[in-house]
Amino acid sequence: MKKIVLLTLLMFIAGTHGYAQRMSRVSTGLDFGTGFKGSQLAPSLLYYQALNPANAPWFQVSAGARIWTYLANDINLTAPANATQSDIMQLSRASATGMNFMVGFNVTVARKVDIGVNADILGFAFGKRRNSLYKLAAPGTAPDSILALNNTDIGIAPANLNIIPTFKTNNSGQAEAFVRIWLTQEFGVKAGYVWGQVAYRSDAKLNNGQGRFSSTYGMPFISLSIPLYN
Repeated sequence: MKKIVLLTLLMFIAGTHGYAQRMSRVSTGLDFGTGFKGSQLAPSLLYYQALNPANAPWFQVSAGARIWTYLANDINLTAPANATQSDIMQLSRASATGMNFMVGFNVTVARKVDIGVNADILGFAFGKRRNSLYKLAAPGTAPDSILALNNTDIGIAPANLNIIPTFKTNNSGQAEAFVRIWLTQEFGVKAGYVWGQVAYRSDAKLNNGQGRFSSTYGMPFISLSIPLYN
């Protein structure tokens, strides 16, 4: 699966780079770094292309692909995510990796500073299958077949297909708000805040047909930025 993700990213870079060579207003680059907060880490590699409108050289619309990993200890995954009372999967260790396609925009200030945001729109994730402790929010209303699973270990794995995770619950992905400072023509530093969501699935439908459980996170991040010239 890792080989498929890497091959897909390489094909995406090769195809879009050839297209960029025919457009003088397109810039490309790589950001690689990590988010961090307590026991949580969210390293990522982002390839992007940014287009300057002809009449607004200070504004850029971007698209690209992000390879990401999320690592954490002792988290609660909930379902449904927007309910007053949520069933919980207590997971001692979370680890998921994926590749998501993103869109975003930024403005350029003083020619060396980019301020912007981006968000994932579609992606694929995978990771190790783990056992988690299933806890019902309202055991008294659960059917007997589900009640028997309360406080027992349930096998779960990262949800594979993830759609607009910034706006849709129970999907894995990220969104960023950032400042990128170009220290030289070949090197820059990007820092900001990342909002993310990690989603797991159970093979069996549980209470009220629930199949996915998720947890959200937010953390500062720092990355190195490298431009890719045409």
